[in-house]
Amino acid sequence: MKGDITCKDCVDLLMDYIERSLDARTYDRLDEHLQSCPPCIHFLKSYRKCSELSGQLRDQRVQIPLELENRLKGFLKEEVRKPPQPGK
Repeated sequence: MKGDITCKDCVDLLMDYIERSLDARTYDRLDEHLQSCPPCIHFLKSYRKCSELSGQLRDQRVQIPLELENRLKGFLKEEVRKPPQPGK
């Protein structure tokens, strides 16, 4: 990656940044950007919070109404049986 890290780069690289899977140079440059960009810092905090909350939800079982479950299963079966459409 050449030049300065932009806010768009930050969004694109955020998951890799959090997982520390970036090369050291890119990680350091992104970290530097985050230290000086309040909107990206806010986005990072929001991203981490969403990740935390979704992790908590993943561990919970939610009971949906039987009618909705049956309709969803029927819809999915129909979609799986449809032949692939070019360009989709």
